[in-house]
Amino acid sequence: MLSLTHETTLSVLRAVATQHGKAKHTDMLPSAGTPERTGLINAVSHLFGARSVALPDTSITLGEWAQSLIDHTDIEYLNLHDTTSSAFCDRLQRCYRHTAASLSQEAKALRAMLALPEAQERRLISWLSLQSVSGFVLGALLPQEAGWQARSLADNANALWELNTGDVIATDSQRWRQLAARLPALPDGVTAITTTPLDDATRQTLEQKGVTDIVELYSEPALGVIAARRSPEAPFELLSHWHPTESHNYLLRLAPGSAMQEVKLAEPLAWVGARSFERADAGALWPGYASSQASRRYPGPVHNASAA
Repeated sequence: MLSLTHETTLSVLRAVATQHGKAKHTDMLPSAGTPERTGLINAVSHLFGARSVALPDTSITLGEWAQSLIDHTDIEYLNLHDTTSSAFCDRLQRCYRHTAASLSQEAKALRAMLALPEAQERRLISWLSLQSVSGFVLGALLPQEAGWQARSLADNANALWELNTGDVIATDSQRWRQLAARLPALPDGVTAITTTPLDDATRQTLEQKGVTDIVELYSEPALGVIAARRSPEAPFELLSHWHPTESHNYLLRLAPGSAMQEVKLAEPLAWVGARSFERADAGALWPGYASSQASRRYPGPVHNASAA
């Protein structure tokens, strides 16, 4: 079961309430018995994978709901969405079920992959929907797992002008393009995480503004984050709980407390090392990328996970 703090649960409830038309910057609930309240209850119940969640009629704030969920609801899985992001909102698309164990495992793997030095205070500023798998893991679970402060750029527009040494910013490439030209000069040690590939101009602008580390993630909505890389010239490296197979279309996932699980990928991978790959359609995604990689040489085909 997933253990969430009050702060994390409240941030997720705020995201759901905002998505369903409730005004921002207030934690007051719609009146009991109204269609707005019923719709919000249904949305929260669906997100947390429960037919019935502990959301008392007497509650008047999202904070009360958050505490009730923590005290009385066992979270075994969440229904998280794929999204299409625009300038200031996320359109929720197809829904996927993610187990609590796999989400927690992913947050731990991302923290280990980032390998950031211990700091007394570190913040993760997210501009991602908390109802998507990448947004939930990066914007909610990872800060909770690492003991960082979580902030949503959608709710705290000034967060970019209040960055401290060692802070982490996470969003997709479309929004990075919007942010890059507007970012002030940055303090040392800021890490940028992108959930989709950056174009060269955006990457160069971020580096010029002082971003220390740019981490590009590879993910699928149904599976979560699979791999990461820190350079556009490098292949993606599998996160620790993923293992290769002899196929380009399947991976093995080591789930906590259970045997390896074989999963089918939505898109094939082009293996270039024991645990590294390029996207099979990289040339189509990044113009000029395939030709820039043509001169590179990698080891031969990989074997199954037992040999990795």
